Amino acid sequence: MTALRKTPVANMVDLMGGGTVIPQPVHNELDLLAVAIKGLPVRALRALQQHLRFTNKEISAVLDISESTLARREQAKSPLTRDEGEKTIQLSGVLLKGLEVFENEDDFNHWLSTPNVALGNIRPKSLLSSAIGRDQVLAVLFRIEYGMYS
Repeated sequence: MTALRKTPVANMVDLMGGGTVIPQPVHNELDLLAVAIKGLPVRALRALQQHLRFTNKEISAVLDISESTLARREQAKSPLTRDEGEKTIQLSGVLLKGLEVFENEDDFNHWLSTPNVALGNIRPKSLLSSAIGRDQVLAVLFRIEYGMYS
């Protein structure tokens, strides 16, 4: 995954493509908010999409925009809106926690695609399009991490 002893925020930036995608210094969550306000590059979302193995349709659903709009923004090198950037940053936090818990992308991606009893037999990936859903997925990941039944 990422280098040891990095902060969670630094690991999130790495998952979104690192300093080549997000060139401004990011040391904390307020810096991430500043990135979202300025406009997160679509490349950051694409980096997460690769890690999560989401289709264009799935990643567009997470942001609640059409595939064609996302493709146009990418082609024009237009940034994501603040809301889309914040969703992307939150998604990187979910991915980071999943990698910490499962220790590899294959296992985490399998978990995301499998109906989960703790989530009402819903596949975790289908909840990632809402803030409440992302929070619920994170809550289950924390319970798994601490050995609680989930």
